[in-house]
Amino acid sequence: MRSLARRLLVWSALALSLLVVCRLLFGYDFRQSSTLVLHDEGISIPGNHASNPQQDAQPGPPAYSAGMYMAGRRPHNASVCKWYPGLPDVLSYPPSRLTWSPEIGEKSPYRILPFVLRGAETTDRLPQVTLSTHATADQVYGIVELARRWEGPLSLAVFVPGLDAGLAVAQLDRACRCEPAMYKVSVHLVFPAGRPPAVGAIGRTQGDCAASDLQWRQAETERRKRSMTYPINVARNVARTAANTSRVLVSDIELLPSARLASGFMEMVRQRPPKIGVIFVVPVFEVESSEQPPATKLELLAACRAGLAVYFHRFLCPHCQRFPGLTRWMIRPDPGKVRPLIITRREYPHHRWEPVFIGTREDPLYTEEMSWEGKQDKMAQMFEMCLLNFRLVVLDGAFLVHTPGIKRKARKISVAIQEFFRSHERRNARIYQHVIKRLIKQYPINRRCSQ
Repeated sequence: MRSLARRLLVWSALALSLLVVCRLLFGYDFRQSSTLVLHDEGISIPGNHASNPQQDAQPGPPAYSAGMYMAGRRPHNASVCKWYPGLPDVLSYPPSRLTWSPEIGEKSPYRILPFVLRGAETTDRLPQVTLSTHATADQVYGIVELARRWEGPLSLAVFVPGLDAGLAVAQLDRACRCEPAMYKVSVHLVFPAGRPPAVGAIGRTQGDCAASDLQWRQAETERRKRSMTYPINVARNVARTAANTSRVLVSDIELLPSARLASGFMEMVRQRPPKIGVIFVVPVFEVESSEQPPATKLELLAACRAGLAVYFHRFLCPHCQRFPGLTRWMIRPDPGKVRPLIITRREYPHHRWEPVFIGTREDPLYTEEMSWEGKQDKMAQMFEMCLLNFRLVVLDGAFLVHTPGIKRKARKISVAIQEFFRSHERRNARIYQHVIKRLIKQYPINRRCSQ
């Protein structure tokens, strides 16, 4: 009888674990009697949509925005940042200060003004891994959130055609007068050769440290008015190559790191130099805009169980961020430290996976001709890393969380907007195919990289 009872308990526990995992991964509860229908975007439930809280729940007011934790605080008179001479008031530089984009070089249509902010040169006491990130002019204030969460140095590349530089500089100046951790941040300006940056008349002393007067001004930017594409991979390459540590995490400015990610990672590798061909994948999640971004895996799993968090792009591009070992990651409790979960490769059936990872400055560069608007802008880099037989170590106890809100497919999109993005998607696809043909000639073939 005792043996039977133990077996019943084991099977009950396994069944409960299966229910939890299915809810976390697919947003579905097997206790419902609805029929499952598979679509490209994942699993949906036809018929009685009222029984699906993931779709019908009305999110509350946003619980997070960049700098909200400093609301009501006044900027200091002194700045913690080391500006390029003349900034933040005047932007003047000789042509010799400009550099080319890292991959294309002199033929690139973009120019770089490096180190308009220079982070602290004595960073030996910080974890020796740099968070390299990027932004358009209207997103820059997100750097305060990364600076206070990331324990190591940070490298930020900002796309600033023309007077967009003024908006970016105004936000950076506010950040430098409000967030002490900005001393770790280096900033580099990226711009079209024909639209050099200029600091306009945007006031920098108005408003509090939440900077609500400077954020969310996308409609005012030259990028928006001139319908400029965002050279996201140029910005990624610039931020990465300018890092002052051998290890780098190339990430987006809206991806917030979990607590002690940098120091926990360095404790895991025990300060050993990086190995060639090994990268460390940081899983990415997203939470409802009504929720505070979780800082620990314990908090993240609780949000997932409540249907308030999912893995990144779950509803837009399921294969892009659904990482190998996801089920195991979800079942395992918070280890309280950063540790390896599994070692894998970016091969079939994960050949469309675009992981965010801690690598090195020497890893393959991102394809700079690809734009953000064309999507799948990291695919060529990952294909090359697959041909080079990179090993991918998926980390447990560490993650990134995207803010704000869970991304879902829009129900109505104008024909003009659809065609705008489709044209850039077709362009990215052509560039990708061209790069793939070149890489296949360059490296030994591995058909599992592109099945």
